[in-house]
Amino acid sequence: MIFQNYPYFYIFFISSVFTGFASYFAWNRRTVRSAKTFSILMGFITWWIFFYGFELISADPDTQFIFLSLEYLAIPWISGILFWFSLEFGGYEKYCTREGLFVIFIIPAIIFISFFTNNIFHLFYENITYFEFQNLIVPSITPGIMYRVLNVVNIVSQIFCFIIVFKVFLQSPRIFKTQMAILILCMVLAFVSMGSFFLVLRPYPNFDPVPIFLAIINIFVLIAIFRFQFFDLIHIPYHSIFENLEEGIVVLDSHNRIIQMNKKASNLLEIFPDSVMGIELNLIDSILTPYYEKLTRNVYTNIKIENEIKNRDISLLIDMYPAFDSTSCLKTRMIILRDITEITLTSQALSKAGEKLNLLNSITRHDILNQVAIISGYGFLMSDCICDDTKCHQKLERINNASDSIKKLIQFTATYQDLGISKPVWINISNVVIKAWDTLHPPDLVSLQVNVHLEIFADMLLEKVFFNLMDNSLRHGTSVTRIIISSYQVEDGYVVVYEDNGGGVEPENKEKIFSRGFGKNTGYGLFLVREILSITSITIYETGVFGSGVRFEMVIPFHGVKITEENSEKPQLFEKVETI
Repeated sequence: MIFQNYPYFYIFFISSVFTGFASYFAWNRRTVRSAKTFSILMGFITWWIFFYGFELISADPDTQFIFLSLEYLAIPWISGILFWFSLEFGGYEKYCTREGLFVIFIIPAIIFISFFTNNIFHLFYENITYFEFQNLIVPSITPGIMYRVLNVVNIVSQIFCFIIVFKVFLQSPRIFKTQMAILILCMVLAFVSMGSFFLVLRPYPNFDPVPIFLAIINIFVLIAIFRFQFFDLIHIPYHSIFENLEEGIVVLDSHNRIIQMNKKASNLLEIFPDSVMGIELNLIDSILTPYYEKLTRNVYTNIKIENEIKNRDISLLIDMYPAFDSTSCLKTRMIILRDITEITLTSQALSKAGEKLNLLNSITRHDILNQVAIISGYGFLMSDCICDDTKCHQKLERINNASDSIKKLIQFTATYQDLGISKPVWINISNVVIKAWDTLHPPDLVSLQVNVHLEIFADMLLEKVFFNLMDNSLRHGTSVTRIIISSYQVEDGYVVVYEDNGGGVEPENKEKIFSRGFGKNTGYGLFLVREILSITSITIYETGVFGSGVRFEMVIPFHGVKITEENSEKPQLFEKVETI
């Protein structure tokens, strides 16, 4: 009889089936971090369990040894693969290099070689004897040094894996807690199985209960895979993302001591994280030191600094975010450092280019105006020379009118040559409206009422926006006597309203008036109004009723508005201006 004790074979056959399923379904998710390694681990365990079942039911010692040898094609490597899986699962892939894996698998390789060369060196076992126990032929191994090393490595690998899994469990968001708890349960069962083997809690000598426990463990693994999306939803430890962010991050505790710092922050600040952990920020010599008071407030703080690091000028944008618990007690402060050197250099280059273009425009404009003046002068001189020729007078008049139009257009471009060159700033609307109104010198019959308490983030030419709107009202408004500027809040921000009581705009021209060249004067006024506002994402529309006056609505996003209470309690008068 070659085989005996079939019930044990059925047990281990079922165990290998469960383990094989776990390996197969993990392999199907091999694109997910650590799933492929887990599948390989389960594949080796499946091999071991399957042939261990044949070893148990074999009645012939030679047959038993054959199956034992087949088992040891897999057994020595399991501990190494478990180390490998733990590193990947914990987010420490940087250690899974070719050199790192060589270190991990060097001991399993020695164990593997020692088993299959045992007849020569006798390092794995001293001898194998067989005895009969309740009609079973049972092998008994006298362990050698490498057998004991194998047991130690197996225990260490399981402890290491448990530590990694437990650490990931503590750092996991709530959605991952259940699957991580199942994995911890599996690790506990693995410890119990090892304990039962070493404490000789088994039905007969040399019986290894570990494969049975592994079958139970893999039932839980399959539940985790199918019920809780293990290897589908898998938590990537935050430190992997934290270390690889392009922004530098420094985390302070409530006492302003550094508790975390990523690689980017270390490079920007030129300090080693290990040397400053637990030290107060003001005690560290870095570019942040002069800004200690600002960076340790209890409100959001934004700072831009320029410094020299590693022999190059660098610009940093620094944001500090305080974090509070449910009782409003300060817990941490997070400092984010963004390297904006390239943006700053680009901005400076564009600014210089703009200055040069402005200089060129001024010179060119001056030269053109000189030539226009010559044309106009000679035109008037020719008019004096020609006395009676009516047709010639008409043609000369057209030449003079055309030269005057060219002169006005050239002078008009001078007003807007700085469009978009200066950086946008926070501007009080009431102030620029009053300034534009005073520049116009309006007639006494026209009044201006201002009911706006806002500062907006806009181009420096915002005054020209209101100047053009009011100039259009006075030029084309047909008996305008009142101009009102007000504001109100909408879902996406605020709306500043400009309206008069003139004739208004025809419905078919509401969009055309913002087109370049449309209009009775230069045709550029409202076109440039829209361009100035668009620099800071402000849009403008004409929504008035024809015959009742114009109504321009300027929509300003929330981030471009500050509310001021200036002049909100009692009205102040500025000549013909009412500010409410």
